[in-house]
Amino acid sequence: MAPIVLYTTRRTPAGRAVEITAKMIGLELDVKFMDLTKKEHMTEEFLKMNPLHTVPTIVDGDVPLYDSHAIIIYLVSKYAKDDKLYPKDLVTQARINAMLHLESGVLFARLRGLLEPIFYKGCAELPQDKMDGIYNAYDLVEGSLQSDYLVGNSLTLADISCCTSLSSLHTLFPADAGKCPKLIAYLKRLEQVIPDYHEFNTVRAEEANTYLKLKLEENKKK
Repeated sequence: MAPIVLYTTRRTPAGRAVEITAKMIGLELDVKFMDLTKKEHMTEEFLKMNPLHTVPTIVDGDVPLYDSHAIIIYLVSKYAKDDKLYPKDLVTQARINAMLHLESGVLFARLRGLLEPIFYKGCAELPQDKMDGIYNAYDLVEGSLQSDYLVGNSLTLADISCCTSLSSLHTLFPADAGKCPKLIAYLKRLEQVIPDYHEFNTVRAEEANTYLKLKLEENKKK
């Protein structure tokens, strides 16, 4: 069987979540990194797969799927040898789903809300209100950590999804260890239990940080 094709970018947290999930369940992916600045996601071919023109997008056989949360649930449900990452228990699933919505509606949304004006609209400053929203997001995660992981005492898709945005946010705008000790301990814990965490999160978050600094300098010269 041909490997599942993943269309993504190196830095996007959502795409990294799909890569980590596949790694966790031993699933081979054919990863195709796209250049969004060249509008590779707006081609006729890509829009047929994903009319929302977002990454990540996968193609499994002749089935295209998009949205990282839908993708990682699909991959685990279809290909994982057990249900540890997304247990069949409905209460546990609901709690995981709530954290997936936290990632998309709060963590990634606030990261994107700050970066898009800089990357695409020429903004040369970091808006204070956007940064305040990010630190508020850290408080929400801190309050959500009632055990070693976001849902229960073992790693689930909630952690895989949230850790990608959190690692990017924390690299760009470090959380205060005094205010969010559970969050800091949580990220260190994930470094130990997620395979290739350094490559997927640390290295690529640093790439995003470098690009952010470059774009701010470029924008200031305009």
